[in-house]
Amino acid sequence: MLRIVKLCCFVLIPSCIFAQADPARLLERAKEEMKKSAIGEQPDYVAAGKWLEDVVKALPNNAEAWYYYGCALDRYNHPDGENIVTFTTEAMTENTSLAFENALQTSNDKYTGDILLLDPHTKLLAAWGAQALYYLYRNNKDSSAWCLNQALVRGGINRTVASYFKQVLDECARGAYLFTTGDMYTYYLLYLQEVEHYRQDVTCVDLNLLGTKWYPIWLRQKEMLLFSYTPEELDNIGHDHWDTKETAIPNTNQTYHDSAITWQLKPTKGNWLLRSDRLLLNLLQQNAFTKPVYFAGDVPSNMRLFLDDYLETKGLTDRLLPYKTPENQAELSSRLKRLPVLPAGGSYTNNKDNIQVLNNYRFAYTTAAIIASQEGQTAEAKELIETAERKYPENLLPFFANATKEWFEQLKKKAASGEKL
Repeated sequence: MLRIVKLCCFVLIPSCIFAQADPARLLERAKEEMKKSAIGEQPDYVAAGKWLEDVVKALPNNAEAWYYYGCALDRYNHPDGENIVTFTTEAMTENTSLAFENALQTSNDKYTGDILLLDPHTKLLAAWGAQALYYLYRNNKDSSAWCLNQALVRGGINRTVASYFKQVLDECARGAYLFTTGDMYTYYLLYLQEVEHYRQDVTCVDLNLLGTKWYPIWLRQKEMLLFSYTPEELDNIGHDHWDTKETAIPNTNQTYHDSAITWQLKPTKGNWLLRSDRLLLNLLQQNAFTKPVYFAGDVPSNMRLFLDDYLETKGLTDRLLPYKTPENQAELSSRLKRLPVLPAGGSYTNNKDNIQVLNNYRFAYTTAAIIASQEGQTAEAKELIETAERKYPENLLPFFANATKEWFEQLKKKAASGEKL
């Protein structure tokens, strides 16, 4: 039975205007409006939400209508990351969640309609995760934990995927910074740390939220981040026009002797260094390797400030070191053995975003195989590729894109013939 969504936010547009509209055409009109964000235009979420309100009333078993309606509610609740801690309300989060729950219920938990970036399971997680951040920002930890539990019981958190994020945390040394990107990392890690109290010693930082006004100031107030900027300067840091230039991170950690990272820092987007990039650079310079620094393995190179030469692969994460170093193949192979086998028939495959994240298990092996191959260890490279295929067969972990599958097949052929990967 579908759960009822109590509607109160889209009454600005009289229903009579659309009363005679065909629901299917109205759905397409709403989808077209909401997809404007993909081409750089600002959608009218209020109008789209009102149309979709009429559609779900007329077509209550249409999963796509419920999904898009949930997206409209979610955008109305907090238009962007900047507004999470000021605009979000629990009543609207409840309605948003119910819309996504209905989308999943009417599609037997495996949604196959059009999406706006994320699967309804992930959208549900993000809705409750944002509400949890709203409460955490106000130091209301009990309400925050309750919201994260709602994400679990309503289908936004999957236990198999939660185990993946535990592995990510486990790769981090005690007291480390862990830099991530994307809703799944942010809210799964928040759930593990705030509800399960797992690896709370790790400071998790969302690089996307670092670009907002409130997030870096909040983390600084909680003494989780160290910047050289005054509070006023921190508030006013913006994007900076940037030409490629030599940049340095000093090292004052006596464990590594006196040294510094020096590299050519390119613009991270167009001709710019974004606010989040400038804050990350300042944080790394202030840290000076007194605390371990890790990046999630799938953080893009530009968001890592192109520090690739100083990153050591740990499996699902990469650790920043104050010197260029060859990969430790023996240590990496040892860590890969700790990655779990996936359960047969798991519901994690119902969410395309889960599949994309869990493919990082497979990529950890292929990365290790490439490193082994480049070091002349052809037999080791072949064994690593075969292990990946045996441990993560396609029937348990589908490839999230045909291009990715083709890439893996080519890698497998080269490894089998002893070619350099």
